[in-house]
Amino acid sequence: MVLVSLFFMYHLHKKSAYVPERNVILQNTSDEDFSNLLVNNKISNSSLFAKISIKIMKILGYRGKFGEYALPHHVSLFEAIKIIDSGKVVIHKITIPEGFSVFQLMKRLENHEDLLGKIEHIPQEGSVMPDTYCFKYPTTKQDIISIAQKAMREFLKNEWLQRSPKCTLKNPYEALTLASIVEKETNIEKEMVAGVYLRRLKNHMRLQSCPTAIYAHKKGDKLGHNLKYSELTLDDPYNTYVYGGLPPTPISNPGRSSIIAVLHPEETENLFFVFDGVKKHIFSKTYEEHKRNIAKIRHLKISGVR
Repeated sequence: MVLVSLFFMYHLHKKSAYVPERNVILQNTSDEDFSNLLVNNKISNSSLFAKISIKIMKILGYRGKFGEYALPHHVSLFEAIKIIDSGKVVIHKITIPEGFSVFQLMKRLENHEDLLGKIEHIPQEGSVMPDTYCFKYPTTKQDIISIAQKAMREFLKNEWLQRSPKCTLKNPYEALTLASIVEKETNIEKEMVAGVYLRRLKNHMRLQSCPTAIYAHKKGDKLGHNLKYSELTLDDPYNTYVYGGLPPTPISNPGRSSIIAVLHPEETENLFFVFDGVKKHIFSKTYEEHKRNIAKIRHLKISGVR
């Protein structure tokens, strides 16, 4: 009996031939499936011994739990059963950057090897909250979309109720649309940029936002080159150089700071702005002043500014 116990303890604790190529997944907690997992991953050389070990470990209170687990190299049978009993499953992450378009989001989801299933319903532009989302097996691509959409709905709803009187937009969707433009336009001075756009809308001026012209051409994909002056004339409802007001839908999925900027804009009489190429925007009230600012930044004569 002592020899049998020693033999059992030796094989239970000895290093296995397991070398992780991927995490192990216990989909069914039956003894049969659990033992197959151990044998198929070379943690145990014998299905019978694995089953006996599982039954004995159950007596000691260890039971396999559904999920995905990361096991170390050459893990022993005892340690493998303990880890799979712990319920400490692998946590994965996916990041949706601020300003990602739906086109870019679809590519990222499709290429994420730890997400399951197919995308059944493509989300509307602007409906997904950029963030880093943690998930575990068996999360699907559609699950991530649903979670991110819920986060956007709740955030936008709450922030809209707390909006500043300076925000003159009619509804949350208009706020989301303008926030998507601000998101693609700048990473700094967002409240002031939002204020300029709102001033333009109030004065019935075209927004003339370059990101909307790019979206008109590529619908969320990258343009691949600097926007050309000739490309500003494209007849497309998303092109705010051609069409007045807001575009039909958002042009990206804006982050929280851009949404807040639109809902709490700086009140301003400025109608124009240009990035100085270093760290800030230069704002102006008139087009002539705006042209002078561009000329100064680009080292041009004012006659060379369109």
